[in-house]
Amino acid sequence: MNNIIDQTNDPGFSNLRVLVEQFPELREMSKTASLDPNEFAELPDTAFAWPAKRQFPIHNREHAALSLGYSKTASGLPTDVQTSLSKAAEVYGISADAFAAPKSLTKIANNEIWLLAEKKRFRVASSEDVKVAEKVVLEKYASLSIEDRAEAFLNLKRAASQFQTRLLPCTEKLAGFTVTSTQTFKDWVEAREEASRKLGSALAPAFAKLAEAYSGTAPFITDRPTQIKLAQLVHALDKKAGLTKYYGKKLPDPIQTVFNTTKLAADMVNVGGINFDSATLGEIPLTFWEDALGADVAKEIAPTGVVDPTLLKQLLPTLPNDLKMAVGKQLGAYAAK
Repeated sequence: MNNIIDQTNDPGFSNLRVLVEQFPELREMSKTASLDPNEFAELPDTAFAWPAKRQFPIHNREHAALSLGYSKTASGLPTDVQTSLSKAAEVYGISADAFAAPKSLTKIANNEIWLLAEKKRFRVASSEDVKVAEKVVLEKYASLSIEDRAEAFLNLKRAASQFQTRLLPCTEKLAGFTVTSTQTFKDWVEAREEASRKLGSALAPAFAKLAEAYSGTAPFITDRPTQIKLAQLVHALDKKAGLTKYYGKKLPDPIQTVFNTTKLAADMVNVGGINFDSATLGEIPLTFWEDALGADVAKEIAPTGVVDPTLLKQLLPTLPNDLKMAVGKQLGAYAAK
């Protein structure tokens, strides 16, 4: 399933800025909504229309409205999630008319997307435009601000999805949809520590502390909100330490520092604390899953007699923790490297 964006994982809230242009009533309905990640973390699973993913909060009217807005741009949203959102709209008295006719209807009718919406830069209106825009933003990457880089590549990913166009692995990386190698992240943070010491910056200990925090941790980070927080933290430290002048020379920028592999996070699944590529797991014989999970459960992931990686990926996170740990150990040889 595609990596679906909502208010819990919208970097820089670039998607939200587009949404309030498309749906003018959304701006008024959601203006008092708190977008603090810490608040989302404290909510119970039942506060989300998609409990398993902890996405699309519906704990109050403001967030129900936001979730409805984000859902209008999400593809492949499960039916039960859509039903929960519809019920929330009914409970909070949110009219469906508010999302029925977007302000940017002409853009949608023309299949037009601006990668930098507010600046009207990098127009995309076809699959051919996606490849052209990809080439242009890659060429202009160094001249874009960090905020514009994040927005442009995220919207390029959305455009590629809309026009069913494959992007280069490096573009997926810059769009923030890849896995973070904690070792690579640690190495680049340590490089920043050394650079800041040479500059005489008082931020060197802060970089050292951040690097130490990822010593001996899990090899990969796949949680997008966590990755976004790390990129924001690195950017803030870089600016204070005077390291931004080294971007693209001695140091990668925060986006490349955090999203530092070409492995797509959407293709990964965590089992018992170990990350696996869902396609790789799907190639394991059905007999393994029958032995590990039981014949009845195995039928759920292989309704046609062949393991479906998508169904497998959906099932594994729902297993009891003790079973996930046991299965994870058995799958050790298939762990993502």
